Amino acid sequence: MKKTLLILALILNTFVLLQAQCVREGTLAAIDEPEVYPVTGTALIEFTVEGTKQVIFQEDFETIQGLELRVFLSTTPRLDQGGIEQEVTTEPLQDDNGGQDMGDVISGFKSFTMSEDTELSDFQYIIIQCVQADVLWGRASLGEAQGADCESLSTEETSLVNAGIFPNPATTVLHINNGAQLSEINIFDLLGKKVYSQKGTGDINLEKLLPGVYLVRLIEQEKQQTVKLIIQ
Repeated sequence: MKKTLLILALILNTFVLLQAQCVREGTLAAIDEPEVYPVTGTALIEFTVEGTKQVIFQEDFETIQGLELRVFLSTTPRLDQGGIEQEVTTEPLQDDNGGQDMGDVISGFKSFTMSEDTELSDFQYIIIQCVQADVLWGRASLGEAQGADCESLSTEETSLVNAGIFPNPATTVLHINNGAQLSEINIFDLLGKKVYSQKGTGDINLEKLLPGVYLVRLIEQEKQQTVKLIIQ
């Protein structure tokens, strides 16, 4: 049975990596008292170009119920260490029976929504905290970003002064409205593939691009801005 579940988990993990636009993954483990509070499984954060941002526990996730288990993102390996934290649970984790009976098994796929303004590089840890007992129940350290679309999603962005594109929706030509000189302009499709690139500021000929939704990345030295473009 465990072998079958492991195979299914590996298949699901591969499916997520193929379907997700960009993920950062880690292995969950118990921290404070691993023999008393066992935690195993794979955890990850998943970003898509459609704007979805989630924390996901894969099918191989398993632990036991504690006093109000909640899930956090953190820049530090423990909560309340002066780092940045974000709770992603809207209610305590429930066990496999749909309750919160101490010691009952909690297992299987779980997903939690992150704040819309979260960036891929904002946090280093996924933490399961037993909040009433103040116990670090489990933790995963997130690895490097993986996925076809990480290039268009993972760079921290700073707004450009007076930057913009018009018209939007566009048909054959896209104009750049920018007070400063851009060093580069890239256009990505929703699968994360770069379909257009040019150096410097200037009008963009869209005639070779099919109608649809794209992401336009404007780059000015160390600053970047991504704008959604519709081509009709």
